Amino acid sequence: AHGFAVGLQLSGVEGPLAFWQQELYSDFDPADVLAGECRALLDRLFASVFAETASSNEGFSLFLPEDLVVDAQRLAAVRDWCQGFLYGIGLGGDAVIKQASPQMRDLLRDITEITRLATDDVDNSSENQSALIEIEEYLRVGVLLLREERSNGKEANDS
Repeated sequence: AHGFAVGLQLSGVEGPLAFWQQELYSDFDPADVLAGECRALLDRLFASVFAETASSNEGFSLFLPEDLVVDAQRLAAVRDWCQGFLYGIGLGGDAVIKQASPQMRDLLRDITEITRLATDDVDNSSENQSALIEIEEYLRVGVLLLREERSNGKEANDS
């Protein structure tokens, strides 16, 4: 969900909250108390992502499990984050890709490759932990750069 919200933010799509609600809440039972609590948490996540701006990038991080253990759960979380991110970006249509610099297009291709990450038969070696840290940092910095690029492009279009 975090990747989806960040992708929506960067896509520039009109009415991102409507897309968010349609995609995440369509199967929620309004009478289910736990679903209501889940929705409240997801709404806070959405609001926090949209409160972040290019000037508040210092605290940005991917919303992933805290423990750095290379296992199927952690790899699936990284893969799912990337899938959500690309889905959110994709809702903006071709405009995001057309306006992106060649480096950002490469980043989006790399993120697409990460969505193909195999999650079975992984070992929690220090080498794999280092590789996972590098991948997550690459994603984090790449998203920050894309956010900055999109922000600068929007400011140029507004003026």
